[in-house]
Amino acid sequence: MALACAGIAGLPTSMALASVVCALLCSAFFCGREKILLTPSPFSALMLMASMAYYAGAVSERVAVASMLTLFTGIWLLLLAVLLPRHCLRWIARPVWHGISAGIVLTLIVMLAPVILGVPANNSSWLELWVVLVNWHNWNWPSVVLAGISFALLIIWRCKSQPKTLWVLLLMWILSYIWPFSLIGIATPVQQGWQLWSVLHPIQADWPLLAFLSATIALLIYMEICQYLPDRYQRSTGLVGFANILAAVTGGMVVSLGFVADQAVKINLNTLLATLWLLALIYCWSWWTYVPLPVLAVIALYIICTQINWRELRLYYQQWCDLLWLCGSAFLIILFGIYVGLWLVISLGLIVMCWHSFRLHACPILVPDVQIFNHDAVIILPQVLLFANVSTLLRHCHNLVSTLDVQNVYLDVSAGCHVDVTVFVHLQALARELHQQGKMLFVCGLSEQACLTLIAKKLEYLLPEQFSTSDAECLLIEHKYLNESVMV
Repeated sequence: MALACAGIAGLPTSMALASVVCALLCSAFFCGREKILLTPSPFSALMLMASMAYYAGAVSERVAVASMLTLFTGIWLLLLAVLLPRHCLRWIARPVWHGISAGIVLTLIVMLAPVILGVPANNSSWLELWVVLVNWHNWNWPSVVLAGISFALLIIWRCKSQPKTLWVLLLMWILSYIWPFSLIGIATPVQQGWQLWSVLHPIQADWPLLAFLSATIALLIYMEICQYLPDRYQRSTGLVGFANILAAVTGGMVVSLGFVADQAVKINLNTLLATLWLLALIYCWSWWTYVPLPVLAVIALYIICTQINWRELRLYYQQWCDLLWLCGSAFLIILFGIYVGLWLVISLGLIVMCWHSFRLHACPILVPDVQIFNHDAVIILPQVLLFANVSTLLRHCHNLVSTLDVQNVYLDVSAGCHVDVTVFVHLQALARELHQQGKMLFVCGLSEQACLTLIAKKLEYLLPEQFSTSDAECLLIEHKYLNESVMV
C-alpha cells in the first residue's frame, strides 16, 4: 500500500521503504509482548495520497510537503493521546464507522478510476467520472489492459505465505524491460532517490492547510485505534505518533494501525521473509525511473476491498436505522469531501451518541458485577445495552470472567438491550473471545422482539439456544435441571 500510494502521488518509492522500515522497527522494539502491527494502512495512506495527487510542484517539493504532513500527523497523534478524554471516539456507532469507510472508498475510487483508464483528471468529482466514462473512445486502452491483467492476477493468484501484490509487482517490474510503460503514457514522473531529513528542505507551503490535513489524517488514525485496540488506545496512539515522527525524519510517509488479531501479533518467519522480499524489491525498484500507474491503482483498490469486513454487512439486513446511519455518513463524506466530511460526520455522531445516552441513561459509568454459582458466572448489566456503551460494558464483562474457572457465562440484560449492528458486532466478539477460553456465553433477560432479532442475525459463536427471554436466575436453574440425571 505504501508503494502504491507513493507511486500514484508521484513521490519517490524510497518513501515507501522508509515508512515500512520505521513501522517494523517501532513494532519490534516498542510493542512488547502485546504487539501492535504498525503499517501504512489503506485509509490513512490513501488520504495522504489524496492530498498529494494534484499538488502542482516539483518532485522535491512534493517530498517536503509529504514529510511535513507526516510530521504534523505524528505531533497531532501525540497531542490526541494526552489531551482527548478517555475512549472519546470509542462510543461512535459501528454504522457510522462503516459509513466513513464507504465514503472514503467511493471517493478514492473516483480518484483512481482515471488513473486506471489512463486519462488526465483535474479533480475528484462524480461529474468528471461520468464524463470520463461517456468518452470511452479517449481511454488509454493499453492502460486498461494492464489494469485488467493486474486485477486478474490478484484474484487468481493463490499464495498464502507471501502477499499476492508482492508477486504482481515483481512480475510487472520484469515486464517493464519488455514493455516501455513511459511510451504509452501510463508511468509516473522520474523518481528521486533517498532524501534524509527532507522535512528541513525550504518549501513555500500553506501551513494552515497542512495543519488541517494532518489533523484529519490523525483523527482517522485515532478512530482506527479506538475501534481495534480499545483497551490500549492511549499507548497505541502515542506509539503511532512516534512512528510517524520517525518516518518523517527518515523521509517516509504516514504510518497507521494495521491489522490486529485477537491474540498478540507475532512477527513469524513468513512475515520476515516477506519483508526481506519487499525490501529487496524496493531496493531494485529505486533504480527504476518509471512505475506503471494502472498496476498501482489496481493494487490500491484491491487492498481497500480486502480491508472491508464484508461479513459484517449482512448484519444490516432489515436494520433500517443502521442503514440510514451508514448511507448518511457516506453521503456526507462524498458531498463535502474526505477531510471536511470526516469532521462533520464524527461531530454529528458524537452529538447523537450523547443524546441517546442521556435519554436512555446509558452512559458507561455503572460497572457490572459478577456472581459465581458452581462453575457458572452470572453478570447483571445495571443499565441499557446501547451502541454508546456496549463496547465499554462488554469489555468490563470480559475482564471480570477472563481469569475465572467457569464454563458458562450468563449475561443478564434485563435493563434493556437496543439491538443494532454495534451491539451485534460486540456481542459476537465477546462470544468469540470466551469461546477461545473454553467458555460459553448465554444472553438472557431479552425482550421478545430483541431475542427474535438476535436469533435471526445468526451471529458467530451465538446459537439460538444461547438467547433467552428469561432472567439469569431462571435460566441457570433450567440448565442445571436439564443437566442433572434422573434417578429412578
